[in-house]
Amino acid sequence: MSFWELALIAIIALIVLGPERLPKAARTIGLWVGKAKQGFDSIKNEIDRELKVKELQEQLLAQKEQIENNSGLNSIKEELNHSVNSIHNQTESLKNSVTDEQSSIEVEKSDTPSQAYQPTQTNNGKKNPDNNASHQNDKT
Repeated sequence: MSFWELALIAIIALIVLGPERLPKAARTIGLWVGKAKQGFDSIKNEIDRELKVKELQEQLLAQKEQIENNSGLNSIKEELNHSVNSIHNQTESLKNSVTDEQSSIEVEKSDTPSQAYQPTQTNNGKKNPDNNASHQNDKT
């Protein structure tokens, strides 16, 4: 309101109420205006609190979604770990079977009679790499 509007209201109130009742009416109007202002301030504060609560709830929902997305990553991580463990176990099993096969082959070699190559001495002191060849030379 402008100054002239307030001045006009004051002049009308003075004419209607008179000089005796005007101060008491002004006090009463001032109390009502003060209570109304407190009520408006209270409502404003309540709305601000509600907005802050709503904002916090939105932040919590966003964080919850982020955590759920991370739990999805955790499930993928668990699957990968399971796969790695499975591959590791299969590798160990394969390694053990290869080692067992090598052991059985070595046992078979030691159990079979050896027809190993054994060089013989020739007349001039050198080893003859072919036993059969030296025997054949003696026969001829």
